[in-house]
Amino acid sequence: MTEAKTDSRTIQSSESFFEEEREFTWRSAIIGSLLGCVVAASNLYLGLKIGWTFGASLFGAIFTFAIVKSMSQVLPTAFGGGYFGPKENCTAQTAASTAGGFNVGFITCIPALYRLGLMSDNVIDDVGALLMWATCAAFYGMFFAIPLRTYFVLKQDLPFPSPRATAESIKALHETITGEKDAMKKAKVMAAGFLLSFVVVLLAYWLYFLDKIHIIFWIGSAVGSTRMMNADRIWRWQLEPNFAFFGAGLMTPPHTLVSFLLGAVIAYGIAGPLMVESGYLVAAYGFGKAGNGSAQAWFIWPGISLMLFTSLTELAVHWRSFKNALMDGCEVLRSRLIQLRHHLGRSNSSIDCNKPMQETNDKLHENLDPVPAEKQIPALWWISGLIFSIILTCCVMNFWFHIPVYQSLLAVILAFPLSIIGVQCAGETDINPVSTLAKVVQLAFCRMPAPTLQDLQRSNLLSACVTSSAANQSVDMVQDLKAGHIIGASPRSQFLSQLVGSFFAVGVSVSLFVLYAKAYPCIIQPMEQCQFGMSAALGWENLTKILTTGSPIPIGSIICTIVCGVLSIITVIFRHKFVPEKYWWMIPNFNAVGIAFITPQPAIPTAMCLSLLISMIWKRVDFASYEHYRTVLAAGWIAGVGIAGICKAAFQIGGIPEHVVTWNCPYDEKGVYIC
Repeated sequence: MTEAKTDSRTIQSSESFFEEEREFTWRSAIIGSLLGCVVAASNLYLGLKIGWTFGASLFGAIFTFAIVKSMSQVLPTAFGGGYFGPKENCTAQTAASTAGGFNVGFITCIPALYRLGLMSDNVIDDVGALLMWATCAAFYGMFFAIPLRTYFVLKQDLPFPSPRATAESIKALHETITGEKDAMKKAKVMAAGFLLSFVVVLLAYWLYFLDKIHIIFWIGSAVGSTRMMNADRIWRWQLEPNFAFFGAGLMTPPHTLVSFLLGAVIAYGIAGPLMVESGYLVAAYGFGKAGNGSAQAWFIWPGISLMLFTSLTELAVHWRSFKNALMDGCEVLRSRLIQLRHHLGRSNSSIDCNKPMQETNDKLHENLDPVPAEKQIPALWWISGLIFSIILTCCVMNFWFHIPVYQSLLAVILAFPLSIIGVQCAGETDINPVSTLAKVVQLAFCRMPAPTLQDLQRSNLLSACVTSSAANQSVDMVQDLKAGHIIGASPRSQFLSQLVGSFFAVGVSVSLFVLYAKAYPCIIQPMEQCQFGMSAALGWENLTKILTTGSPIPIGSIICTIVCGVLSIITVIFRHKFVPEKYWWMIPNFNAVGIAFITPQPAIPTAMCLSLLISMIWKRVDFASYEHYRTVLAAGWIAGVGIAGICKAAFQIGGIPEHVVTWNCPYDEKGVYIC
């Protein structure tokens, strides 16, 4: 690991732009937050479907540029006009990133709480508790990220792929007239993708053939193959022309997509059907079945094993990096606290007995940080905010969820190493493993003293969820600060925009979750059929059961779980130690295979791999446009589905009939059409 001097590109990048009088503005903070809310809707939809989410930074930067640039040219300064530069755009994308990426808890542990019967029967009754929990998770993670900036952004020379790409995109948008025109073209492509996906997904509420296409079923019906028909209607090998999956396929590495499809083929295309046909399993999907249960219940444990041991082994392989990061992170936090103590001491004394230390701090700041001290985040801000948020977390967890204070304190303490691990991983590989590693945190709480089983399960889930949500928020903010560092933006302005974005994030996340839960009860209640795969929530729910009750697992599933764990460990070590990096694509991504085991919807990886095939053709035919518009088109598609999903949920609550046009519906063994 090497220390990096001040990046010359950071200082030079601002020289080709006009000096910006205002970096934090309400126009950019609010517009960025609203754009982040659009991405939050998409992330909730995708997260409940497949357990994946995507960042809002690029979406927020490009659309903010198109909106604010137009405003700045026609409106007076007092009404939102005035010069709009890259540093202010960085403020907007920070707010978008905060508002769009916060709702991980509403994809994982919150649905698991309801499915285990640990919350009210009516989600409306829990709105106050959900708002308070979300407030704790959002603001604790935000304040906690500030001291990590010194080490991860200023001292380490990590790639940070996504933040660097966002920063370079923002600079390109503002650099020249050509850049401005190019930005407007990208915004138009993104808007067109948004509109197309919104309309198609909305029409699919009434037109069944736009929702699912049963190619295998109708081929099987034509040739008289019952197996092919059952592959569609029982095992769900269908095609969903959903632009969220197409967009996700464009943005996900091919190696991951192929591994995702491979996992679905193994679990629900080969092994699952064979075990059901032999009588070893009694059904394809569902929980609580007799005997050895269903394929879905059987494969969930091997899936968790693949995800967990792949992530843990990746961390173990890079143990020196994480050890240094953890030690340096602790040292940075300690030095900041000492600095604040001396600062307060000097304010009460006319004698500056700590002058040498102050000179050392000033020198360190001068050598490392190109941003002037007046644009830094005052230590008093983040330390007082951190203390207040910790106290608030303990009070909320105790008052609303009856969790002892010492367990809440342990949860917030564990967020510190988890944040450091998450930032290190995101900086090196662009992958944040915090949600997977939070399952390890559950182990720390599985035998905590509790009056009843329900209290133990609630403590296990919520404590781990506070840890993972705060750590996720912390990782996102450090990445935003890295993008701002490359541009030369003010950390103080970014911090203020994070505050604004966090308020939006809390409100929109709770509102969207309540809306979806009311429209689709299977999100919070175990049901045989569900429109969502719920892979992330099912992982949390079932791990909580096994940790707190020792729920029986079929011996075959246990053996497969052990084999998958050992295979994950061996594969990761073998790849890092013996295989050149250029050949890594030939080794399956067992994390993606594990997600496929848990996600009982083979139609999703099928649709994503179809988009991969289309993108490969596009890349070969017109490489320039592929490189230029692939990401923005995917972002528009995903965002459009999120907003259409809100409309469809409202239709469900309003009792508006769906699938009015039933053409393409398959039929069951009795000839009854099932749509």
